[in-house]
Amino acid sequence: MSERRGQPKMNSSIILAFDVGGTQIKVAAVSGGTIIGPSVAHYESRAELAADEIINNFVRIVRDVIAKVEQDNQRICGLGMAFPGPFDYENGISLIQGLGKFDSLYRLPIGKLLEEALRSDATLQEKFAPEFHITFENDAALFGLGEAVYGEAQGADRVVCLTIGTGLGSCFLEHGRLVKQRSDVPDNGWLYEVSYRNGIADDYISKRGIIQLALELGMDLRGRDVRELANSAISDEPDARQLFELFGQRMALILSPALRVFVPDRIILGGQISKSGFLFAHTFQEGLASQGLRTDVLISQDTLTSTFKGIYDYVRG
Repeated sequence: MSERRGQPKMNSSIILAFDVGGTQIKVAAVSGGTIIGPSVAHYESRAELAADEIINNFVRIVRDVIAKVEQDNQRICGLGMAFPGPFDYENGISLIQGLGKFDSLYRLPIGKLLEEALRSDATLQEKFAPEFHITFENDAALFGLGEAVYGEAQGADRVVCLTIGTGLGSCFLEHGRLVKQRSDVPDNGWLYEVSYRNGIADDYISKRGIIQLALELGMDLRGRDVRELANSAISDEPDARQLFELFGQRMALILSPALRVFVPDRIILGGQISKSGFLFAHTFQEGLASQGLRTDVLISQDTLTSTFKGIYDYVRG
């Protein structure tokens, strides 16, 4: 697998962007910072299969996406993959184990295996530029890079981006660049491991965290999931509105110690739960202010679009 560092800048290239999840892989081809509409698609991850079958599935998806793109003699210059952790992103090696998803890839050099599989296909090989390479990074980091260049983080010096869904993702940016190893930033820019009560932030700032908070409040869920609770809050159901307001306050309580050290100008909310962000962003911001951190909390216009564009900029180098 080619390394990202030292790669030439590619101005009019086509980059394939993969947002890899345990259930679905969301893909797009991006050129000149613009997503090529017909290329956007969702595919099954097939994350429970054997390693060679997962690699073959990636190859099949690459082949399908390229077939949808009218290239006008442009070649594919790179493939960027937002991959869930734990993962050695620098070397393209999965460290996922015991989750029932991508277990067969544990400690395998996915980048090297995938590039070999792609280049063994003569038809695909014709589509690749000489500098074609594969790059991996955390999904929240790539979302943040997209927000910094194209989204709500534009123009801000110091930004923290949070993705809230099945778990908590995060990244720290300064002047549009990722900060991972510095005294004012948690390791890798990851907040999910921050301790809280008898668990970690990931347990509380997530879908299951909202459900747990609803149970703590004595709400009768009757099978309602987070989306239905959000719809109830939008319909002015008092208990549901209180749930999301308290969720924002709890976010501030959990995250303020780490955020106060970095002092971000802005915090951007993304991920599935951010679609309901207007229900709790204000109490999150107010809670941070009460903890001594005055910052603007904004909601991404489109998490997936920012992730695709972040992948594009990251692969271009």
